[in-house]
Amino acid sequence: MRAKICKFPSCNVLIDKDKRYCDKHIQPKRIPFENATRSNYYNTTRWRKLRKEILSKQSYCGNCGATGKLEIHHIIAPRGNEELFYDEGNLVPLCPQCHKTFTAREINKRRAVYKSKSVV
Repeated sequence: MRAKICKFPSCNVLIDKDKRYCDKHIQPKRIPFENATRSNYYNTTRWRKLRKEILSKQSYCGNCGATGKLEIHHIIAPRGNEELFYDEGNLVPLCPQCHKTFTAREINKRRAVYKSKSVV
């Protein structure tokens, strides 16, 4: 079996070609948004009606213009704020890929703020 070098920077350990990292640098499998919590507001009739109304007004992704399966994104994360959760001006339809990108970006911003506060 052919070998290749571990992908970890400055590591020159030879590994099997079907692996990416040596045993020392193996990366744990990440679960996307593993610490995210989902509000109970999503399970309400009020949310379903509002979601349907938003999608009837705009049937394309607010970022890339894609049509098809769309999700509703909160521009400002409500984080338990019921008024902000149901605020029509805070909602935009996005395709699943754009929604995933926007949400990941928000999570990374929160992590950066948390890290900067914990360093001080």
